[in-house]
Amino acid sequence: MQLMIKWFIFILIFLIPVIGQEKKKKSKSISSKKINKLEFSNDQNTQDYLDMLETAFYRVRESYVDSINESEIIKAGIKGMMKPLDPYTRFLSGSSKDRLDMLRTGKYGGVGIQIGLRRDTLTVLTPFEDSPAYTEGIQSGDQILMIDSVKTKGMSLKDASELIKGELGSVVVLTIYRPSSRIKIPFELTRADIIIKHVPYWGVDENGIGYIRITKFSKNTAKDFSTGLQEMIDDELKGLVIDLRGNSGGLLKNSINILDKLTDRGINLLNTRGRIPKSNRKMNSRRAPMLSPEIPIAVLINRSSASASEIVSGVIQDLDRGIIVGEKSFGKGLVQSMYNLNDTTTLKVTTAKYYTPSGRLIQKEDYLNNGFLTDGLDKKDSLFTTRGGRTVKGGGGITPDVEIKRNSLPPYVQGLWREGVFLTFAAEYVPMNKIESPINITDKIYRDFEIFLKEYEINYKLPGEKNLNKLKIALRSQDDLKKITNTSILSKLMFWKKSKSVILQLTEKLDIYYKNKREGQYWDPNNIKWVKNGLLREMSLVVSGNREKIRVSLIEDNVYQEAVEILLDMNRYYDIFEPVAETVETEPVTE
Repeated sequence: MQLMIKWFIFILIFLIPVIGQEKKKKSKSISSKKINKLEFSNDQNTQDYLDMLETAFYRVRESYVDSINESEIIKAGIKGMMKPLDPYTRFLSGSSKDRLDMLRTGKYGGVGIQIGLRRDTLTVLTPFEDSPAYTEGIQSGDQILMIDSVKTKGMSLKDASELIKGELGSVVVLTIYRPSSRIKIPFELTRADIIIKHVPYWGVDENGIGYIRITKFSKNTAKDFSTGLQEMIDDELKGLVIDLRGNSGGLLKNSINILDKLTDRGINLLNTRGRIPKSNRKMNSRRAPMLSPEIPIAVLINRSSASASEIVSGVIQDLDRGIIVGEKSFGKGLVQSMYNLNDTTTLKVTTAKYYTPSGRLIQKEDYLNNGFLTDGLDKKDSLFTTRGGRTVKGGGGITPDVEIKRNSLPPYVQGLWREGVFLTFAAEYVPMNKIESPINITDKIYRDFEIFLKEYEINYKLPGEKNLNKLKIALRSQDDLKKITNTSILSKLMFWKKSKSVILQLTEKLDIYYKNKREGQYWDPNNIKWVKNGLLREMSLVVSGNREKIRVSLIEDNVYQEAVEILLDMNRYYDIFEPVAETVETEPVTE
């Protein structure tokens, strides 16, 4: 056990630099002889605390009321070591390490389905093309009743995912209920390498404007981006929209590789700075761009666009290579390095900060609230200049050149999506009615969906309803409102008739208003467009797959539509790159 303690202390102090130097070699166990030779610190105070840590562990092991899981305590100690640091420096094991491995390798062992919960039922959202599930005929909307011999009722998505994934070549049996045929079907699937597609869609519209969506920066992202970009160029591309909304980042290398295809050779793209020399890097574009500099670019971002997404959008903005449209991004300007401790655990350590070509660090105020990770660039006066002379801000994320929020769905339609009724309806309705592409939401389909919804109770709150409920609770706490007001002689004689309280009298008309309002939601003009779009998206998914669902989702996407309008109006596009003249305040002259 003494070896374990020494190993723990060794991890705390020396593992990061040691593994950083040896990352290209296979990890080897370190003998106690080597550990004993390490001098943990020249600081006597630090050495005293290390001795204290060792003593504390032995005291717990020897004196605790129950037996302890020593390895779990040591892992908890490593996790505790990370707490005073930034939120991205973490000890990864189990599912968190699995997710990291998927990002780094671009694949996983499984059957190739995206799953979700619909009315607490495990449901196939979409099978991935060329996967075992796709090949064997599993469809969007299929309900998974059993995984091998385990019933899925009440099972979480995490537990279901862990049961479905497994070793390559092993077999898993999914018992499916198909709503359209109302039968149960067992599917025997052999697990295979599932290649992750984080560039799920690209295409060119009738005006020559291309659109490509990137959901994550994993191992295959840059390669898939190149494939999609080349296909669009061959299709007479006149403008390009890159959608990074909801993209939380990933591998820095892939973001640089994508920028390489959009910028001139030799231009500085990014600089990283850290405490050790190897963290200080200057990254330039290395080859001629795939995309002509004459083709305009718009990058879409929102508050969930982070890290590698902010590198791409920030560099495009700094180089005046394109415009940024949407909402201010998340604000993560830190770089992490990965160090495998063994086959099942990894240290993810922040080793550098990254700076865009203008010198910006876009890191937002860190959770320690001391500004340490921001270099002070979160302040209002942290201004930088783009290649063309425009002023941009440092700290707190990327501010779009054109700020626009995506239209929010009405509460009723949000409730429909939460309940999963669009996909449930589409999975049953499309096969039964032999609907084919292209999908057209007719009046009959819309009326049939209304009938279908009668089986469901849709939970949602109309504007003001939450406040009304709070008001009722507040009124009930007032003693002078608790008395019964309907005290006429007639009402006393008709004792079986319940009298109305003051509170009920005050809120009754509002309750009637909301009751009537709810009854008309389905045919409310503000909702019809969004209900039809929901039906179009999910029916397109069932008929043609995820690519078609993404394409039709752009029809009512106001942020995308705004970007397209700008790309089609070159005067407006180039006006955005014009530096804003500074106004100089002068003292008034009195004559």
